[in-house]
Amino acid sequence: MRKVLSTALAVLAMAVPGIAQAQQSTGAQPEIIGGTTATETYGFMVSLSNGCGGSLVAPQWIVTADHCGSASQGRIGSTSKNSGGEVGRIDRRITKPGTDLTLMHLSTAARATPVPMATSNPAAGTTARLLGWGCTSWPSCSTPTTLRQIDLRVLSSSSCYAGGGGPGDVCVSGDRTHSACHGDSGGPAIVGTTGNWTLVGETHGPGDDNGECATSTLYTGIAQHLTWIRQQTGS
Repeated sequence: MRKVLSTALAVLAMAVPGIAQAQQSTGAQPEIIGGTTATETYGFMVSLSNGCGGSLVAPQWIVTADHCGSASQGRIGSTSKNSGGEVGRIDRRITKPGTDLTLMHLSTAARATPVPMATSNPAAGTTARLLGWGCTSWPSCSTPTTLRQIDLRVLSSSSCYAGGGGPGDVCVSGDRTHSACHGDSGGPAIVGTTGNWTLVGETHGPGDDNGECATSTLYTGIAQHLTWIRQQTGS
């Protein structure tokens, strides 16, 4: 099961759950409830033109969510959604069959440094940082133009099985005042310290089958797909 999290259509999606499939062509994303303004630039962070987030994992490759659909460009390495950083043109995308994981290819290599990718999932209890430009409250949604962050706890992957997750995915805690939400799809869950982050997941959707925001969040685990990602990117 996948629930698409869209900023522009958040309220409508809540009222009409079946709208998820229709949003695949318009772009979708969850955002950060209860977070704070980003404390650093996160040079690998990408704001996609379809409204989703993404992570630069190789000079010409961005990891994001398949349910976001296509994007024409990505703004890389800026905490502002609308200015700064470097803007790259996206010329193609590759989705791993049967997953919500998509790679978007940049026509020209980015100058920014890609984020290292996890070789294994973080243990339950580890602190993970979520990044995004999504809703800062729910069900009343207000979206920021400056990147937000929040530190939450990694749960056992089984805690997100109801949301469609598997043992290789990453489940992150959340509640009505601390959560990813509409506007963050495709964006990163990272672990580490300032200037030394590792990508462990890309935002897929809510971790249960009841809500759209204000709940645990299911992240497509990067480690389980690392070999495939490296094959596609040549890294």
